[in-house]
Amino acid sequence: MQRKRANLGAAVTLLCGMSSSIVGAAEGPPDLQRLTAEGRCPKCNLAGADLSGMRLMSADLSGADLRGAKLRKTILFRANLSGADLRQADLEKASLGRINLSGANLNGLDLHGARLAHAELRGALLAGADLSDSMLEHTDLRSADLRGAKLVRSTLRSAKFDAAQFDGADMRETDLRGVDLRQIAGARGANFTQARLDGAQLDQLDLSGNRFDRAEMTGCNLTKADLRNATFVGTILRKADLTDARLDGADLMGANLKGARISRARLTNANMEQISMGGNLIGIDFSNALLTRADLSGANLKDALFRRADLRQANLSSCNLYAADFTGADLTGANLRSANLNNAVFADAVLNGTRFEDARGAPGQ
Repeated sequence: MQRKRANLGAAVTLLCGMSSSIVGAAEGPPDLQRLTAEGRCPKCNLAGADLSGMRLMSADLSGADLRGAKLRKTILFRANLSGADLRQADLEKASLGRINLSGANLNGLDLHGARLAHAELRGALLAGADLSDSMLEHTDLRSADLRGAKLVRSTLRSAKFDAAQFDGADMRETDLRGVDLRQIAGARGANFTQARLDGAQLDQLDLSGNRFDRAEMTGCNLTKADLRNATFVGTILRKADLTDARLDGADLMGANLKGARISRARLTNANMEQISMGGNLIGIDFSNALLTRADLSGANLKDALFRRADLRQANLSSCNLYAADFTGADLTGANLRSANLNNAVFADAVLNGTRFEDARGAPGQ
């Protein structure tokens, strides 16, 4: 008899608990009830709501207020959150594949490690957002605001960038191979250190002052780009196209430019210490450039300008330097062996220890 009474008491307690749970759900925010019941809630007020773990695949939450909402491990695959406000929301480990976030406010949001492949982010506000280690292949970022965003080690291959704003973005180690950035709104002050930019289209962009140190830029198109005062320390620029680029004051120390096209590029006051460069460099302007220990061996430097350039210990052996102008240049210890120096100008040049063995048209011949 005592055992039956005990079981009855437990049953009453369980029923009471279930009843209070149902009442709690019924008394929840109306918009949350609607979302739970219908699987959609456009323009809903869900600020601060806990939606963690919910299956909201293909749900319509367009224009919803989701500020500070908890969406941890929430399934939002193919969901429509266009125009939604997600500032300070928690999206840790949420499923975001093919999600529509066009026009959404994601400013300052932590999206570290997010998988946003094929996502729609056109016109999204992502200023200051953390997208480090994110997968953004085939993502539509047209007209998106990514100023100051953190995209370290993220993958952006095949993404669309027309009219996107990247000023001040942290793009270190980002995978941008083969992307076309020519129509972006801006990328001033962006940091591309160690980024992968092989085959990328960057021609005619204003990238002055940007950092590209140790980046991989083989075959990159930088035609007519403004790269004044940009840094390319140790950067791989093999076969890159720098035709008509502005590199005045740029730091190219130790860069590899073998096979790069650099005709008509402006390199006044550039630092080109220890660079490796060759090929057709006819008429290039190295005036006032720092070229100490640079390797230009075998290059065609016909009509090149080296006025007041620092060429100490530079390797210019076997170069075609026909009619090159070395006025005021410092060639201390430089190697010009077997070079063609016919009609070259050495007025006021410093030639201490300069090697001219087998050179044609060497000074004093």
